[in-house]
Amino acid sequence: MSALDILGSVPFFRDALDDSELKILASHARTHTIEKGEVLISEDRPGHSMFVIVDGDVEVTVSGESEPIAKLGKGAVVGEMSLLTGSPRNATVTALGPVEVIEVDKAALANVLWMAPSLVDRFVEMLFRRQLELDRSMGGAAWGTMRPGKAELAEMIRTFYQRAD
Repeated sequence: MSALDILGSVPFFRDALDDSELKILASHARTHTIEKGEVLISEDRPGHSMFVIVDGDVEVTVSGESEPIAKLGKGAVVGEMSLLTGSPRNATVTALGPVEVIEVDKAALANVLWMAPSLVDRFVEMLFRRQLELDRSMGGAAWGTMRPGKAELAEMIRTFYQRAD
């Protein structure tokens, strides 16, 4: 399956991007294999990319919690808030076995945002829907998530993508 097929099957991208935007993003995405025990994302560290799990499982942990807060597999997305806003990572994500991921970094997304500036608003709407789903699944406000309003979140994304890398 190609990066375009995979990204197009993930609601995070499918709900925010049109076909031409997906093609641009997929052409800049990279595939990686992460070995068992390898840390994909480290809590409180800066991050300018997100990952789509293509195959395998990861564990999501946060400091102060004795148990993992989630186990994620194929089709899951991790790291999206850091990719969009530049905020530090909210959790640590560790491979439970060999894991194949597609990485979308800031440069890849910047290409799409440059061509479609209105995409910021679509991402904000999608992030708010995703947050509601997380809150419902966790029985309340999900741990460690930012709670800016829509306008503030859109401004955070626009500001982050105006910075020179």
